[in-house]
Amino acid sequence: MISVNLTDWTLVISLLSVVLGYTSNAVQTGSFLGLKTVPKAWLPYLTLFGTFLTAFIQNAANMAPVTGAGVLHAVLAGLTALTGTTVGVTIQQHLTVGRQDPANDDAGSADEKRVA
Repeated sequence: MISVNLTDWTLVISLLSVVLGYTSNAVQTGSFLGLKTVPKAWLPYLTLFGTFLTAFIQNAANMAPVTGAGVLHAVLAGLTALTGTTVGVTIQQHLTVGRQDPANDDAGSADEKRVA
């Protein structure tokens, strides 16, 4: 059985990954805080790898003897931090969809246009 020890750093890194995920997705979708942005091809990779490695390295630095269980714990800490990124992206997507104009339903479907 593996015991999980959540440290203050794990919590801080996870919360920062929520903010990072939100910001990254906002930039990628073209608007951050109402400002037009240009999507960056490297930004999603930086967000994912940076979040994972930050949690992994912080956890691995506290390992006194390097063991298989310690490495597994560091990997799990990195994956846990990635869930924060997912939450940030999801929050940004929900807020963006809520601000968009409703679909123009009065245009009719292609089938209705053929009949007319």
